[in-house]
Amino acid sequence: MVKKDKKKKTETTKEPPESDIQDEVLVATTNLELEPEEVQFTDTSYTSASFESLPPIVEEPKAKKKKGKKTKETEALEVSKKASSEMFQWSEESLAEEQLKVEEEPVESPKKKGKGKKGKKDKEDIPAFEKPKNWKTMNKKEREAWMLQRIEEWRAEKEAEKQAILAGAKEKRIALAKERAELMAKDNAEQEIRRDILQKIVNLFHLFEKRKMDFENKKQLEAEWQQYLRCDGLPDPRVVTQMNTYLHVWKGNSACDDEELNRRCVEVLPMLEMLEEFVANSRQYTPLQAQSYNEVRLELREQLSSAIQYASYSLLRDLEKNLKFHSIKLATYEREFKGLRLNLWVAVRMPTRKPKPLEPDPEPVELSFPSMSVAVKLPKVIDGSCVCVRAARSLIDLLSESTRSYGLAAEMPNRYEDLFVFNVKEHVETYKLKKEQDDIRNKFYKEIQQKIREVENFLKANPYTKNEKEKEELDNLNMAEPPFLPDPRTFMAEQNDLAFKKYLKTCSVKTRSGEVNLRKYRICGGVLNLDLLTTPPQPKRMRDSVTLTTLQLPKTLQPMKYQIQYRAPSPPPAGVTRTPEEIEAEIKRVETEYEKLALVFIDLPQSVMWTEPPVVCQWQEARKLWTSNYINDYKFNEDKLTVQFRTGVLWPIGIAALRYSNLPYQGWDMRPDPESKGVLISVTGVSVTMTWLCLGNSVRLKWIANATTSALKEYFDKPFSVKRMVQIMREAACDFFPDFDAYNQVEGSCPKEWSAERHNYHAMAFLSRAYNFQWSRWNAAAGRRNIVMQIREAVDKKREAKFQLLLVTSQQASILQANELSQEFSCEPILGFQFYTDLFALNMSYGSVDARRGAFSVKYKLVETVFEMLQELKLSSFS
Repeated sequence: MVKKDKKKKTETTKEPPESDIQDEVLVATTNLELEPEEVQFTDTSYTSASFESLPPIVEEPKAKKKKGKKTKETEALEVSKKASSEMFQWSEESLAEEQLKVEEEPVESPKKKGKGKKGKKDKEDIPAFEKPKNWKTMNKKEREAWMLQRIEEWRAEKEAEKQAILAGAKEKRIALAKERAELMAKDNAEQEIRRDILQKIVNLFHLFEKRKMDFENKKQLEAEWQQYLRCDGLPDPRVVTQMNTYLHVWKGNSACDDEELNRRCVEVLPMLEMLEEFVANSRQYTPLQAQSYNEVRLELREQLSSAIQYASYSLLRDLEKNLKFHSIKLATYEREFKGLRLNLWVAVRMPTRKPKPLEPDPEPVELSFPSMSVAVKLPKVIDGSCVCVRAARSLIDLLSESTRSYGLAAEMPNRYEDLFVFNVKEHVETYKLKKEQDDIRNKFYKEIQQKIREVENFLKANPYTKNEKEKEELDNLNMAEPPFLPDPRTFMAEQNDLAFKKYLKTCSVKTRSGEVNLRKYRICGGVLNLDLLTTPPQPKRMRDSVTLTTLQLPKTLQPMKYQIQYRAPSPPPAGVTRTPEEIEAEIKRVETEYEKLALVFIDLPQSVMWTEPPVVCQWQEARKLWTSNYINDYKFNEDKLTVQFRTGVLWPIGIAALRYSNLPYQGWDMRPDPESKGVLISVTGVSVTMTWLCLGNSVRLKWIANATTSALKEYFDKPFSVKRMVQIMREAACDFFPDFDAYNQVEGSCPKEWSAERHNYHAMAFLSRAYNFQWSRWNAAAGRRNIVMQIREAVDKKREAKFQLLLVTSQQASILQANELSQEFSCEPILGFQFYTDLFALNMSYGSVDARRGAFSVKYKLVETVFEMLQELKLSSFS
């Protein structure tokens, strides 16, 4: 029986044929359980869904083995179990992959409510550690132990790094606070030195200025006394009441012929010259006196302009008496006054004749005024048989001051503020700002400390929770920094720069189309009045010496109606080609239009230095401005210095030159004059090089290089005051004396802090007989708060010292390690150099004995003359 059972058992273990297995499965399932859903499988692809659809396996209780007998039912069950297990034989790898896929599916788990962190916690990012050399020889437990130890070490390193960062942040705060405290302590110490030394230096400078003003006032009193002793019937320009009386009497005088005009020119021009100098030196007068002088000056100019008009009208009222007749049809007048040339050309109206059937084309009238070097060709549209042309050239400009762009729009704020007051104000503002910044920092750190205590208390109250969010917040609080606060000194310097830019913006003048900006240009060589007038009615002689004259009101010159505005066509756009016929037609149209305009030829005066092509403009009385809208076909001959243009109106003509054509300076030098007790100042502009000699209370023009004309030669070696020299140079279109708004017009300028610049000029004036100063190429890029120049002692004439770089700021003056030939600029002073408040204090300690002695032996007149000259030149700001 046993053998039979074994035989049966081996037979059942053999794999039955496919048809038999299916039959046995059906028999097994029909009797024991419900029929499962049919699932289709393939040999190549399996999905998790296919396994989910399988019915769960139900474990059957093991039946007891019976010896010898087995029912058919049990045999069928055993066959079905074996068949099912052998039918689905899966590889271990495929089963493992499917289990992983099932595990990766997200399973929604209910969130735990509590005080701690909500949601999922971020996993710790553990880096991939470098394995040891004996990694392959380690077993699994050793590897796990090594990995745990390495992770703990990594966490300890990370914590130590975090603590180091926190400690570094604290050290940085302490270092910054210490640095701020040291900087402020140093600033306070330097300010104490300024209170001791700089204040004394500033007082010395003020003393010299006061002595110079007292000298000028004494000189003016002596001039008033000399004018009183002269007793020539003329008013004293220094006395405003006398000038007002003179003007009142002049206005009441109805007679104004050419003789009266000549007398007025002789009397008024010296008065105007004196009044202009008074207005320029307004600081030595009270504001009311300066305003009164300016009002009298403007009234005097206006009255002189009216006198020229009235004299011209009175001459034209009687042609037979006042003019010279070259023929029965032509009369002229020519006379030269002081500062004025007057020419009249009149075509006398003849009785009308009967017109011819075919009238010939009228010939254009060509006029020439040799005394003024002016010629004009009138268009054919103007009847030359009864025309009157007046040509008057005044050497002074009586029109420009009434324009809105003539004067400086706003005065420089704190123009005469000394350096000590400037430093005190800046120090107070800096200290105030530093205190505000300290309050902001203290408030910030106080709030941070309060938050840190709150977080620490929370962590102490919850020691058994991880509290990773709170720990991270605590670390962030420990590393928190206050908002960025700039250095107080730097902030104050930036504020000063912004204030200066705002001032320059207020000084800028917006001009209309065609308007000439007189802050950028200047009318030079006087004004040419080229007028087309209507001849007033002439007197008619009657019987018994009776003369009848028709009187037309108002009794003024009446202009002839002639005004044509023409603009030449613009050139064709790029890429557009025109045929020769179109070009010829265009030229003919332009020539036809040009024939309607007056053609003017002017020889430029030799008393002006023409370095660039001038701008021709005309005075528009209705708008009170100079305009170039009516100027066409302008031509400038640089060799002959002539201009030619066409115009549609005959208004007063002005020749405008660029004011600052010689700026910025290409170089400058100031040194003692070896032949006298004066100081030589040489300035090289873009086109011209000028040299002045400051001697005593006056300045003299010594030398001009690269001059284009003979201008200014008549003023060589003649003493003038500084203000008068400025006027002479500006009238000759050689303006080396920029105003405070010149930074808007000059490219390449480098404006400096005016208080420091002015103080440095005064110190240079004191040391002008002991030192040689020169420009430096590092000055332009040094910034607004830094002045860089070259300096060397000039007391030893036999042995010249080498130039050194001098750096002057509003805080101190120092000699630099760098020189003019260095590759890079550095503000580092020479080794062992002490703190000096300014250039004067530097000389008192650093200079030689002779240089120190020379600073106190120089006369106040020379010091103030050099100082005033340097203020007008502004060498540091334009070089």
